[in-house]
Amino acid sequence: MLTKDEIDFLEKIPANKKVYIYLFNPQIIKIVRNLIQLINNSNPDLEIKHMGSAALKISGQNDIDIYAFSNPKNFSKYLPQLIKLFGEPLHRHETFIEWKFKKDKFDIEFYLTSKNSETMKKQIKVFEILKKNKNILNEYEKLKESMNGKPFKEYQEKKYNFYHKIIDN
Repeated sequence: MLTKDEIDFLEKIPANKKVYIYLFNPQIIKIVRNLIQLINNSNPDLEIKHMGSAALKISGQNDIDIYAFSNPKNFSKYLPQLIKLFGEPLHRHETFIEWKFKKDKFDIEFYLTSKNSETMKKQIKVFEILKKNKNILNEYEKLKESMNGKPFKEYQEKKYNFYHKIIDN
């Protein structure tokens, strides 16, 4: 069953938005290493985690998802250096700050976020399950590939349902 946050997110997706799925591109690894090094050089005490399809080395949207973990009360400590690196954030929320930008031909999503928010704990749990279980990972990749060119809202809803299937059991 979808959560309120998931339903709210789905409702904000434009009806005409499509999803495009690409095979894993090994170039991503170098870009991720460089971005993490940049973040670590300016903020060495931040814990950084690369997650998502690119981190799992499976088909995806040709994007890179990187998370820096901090208690939200400390966001202001890291924000000046992160703005120097990535510009002004796209969104600022209570439990996370979000940047979106391009590096080479890849879309980057970077978050300064609380590791202890319910959403983040769930994301980490799903990622760890996928990383540890090849059969589930293969099933997930097939689901993603089957959605190529289809409505993004449908794709995201299927992903949410898949996540619930693997963590709610």
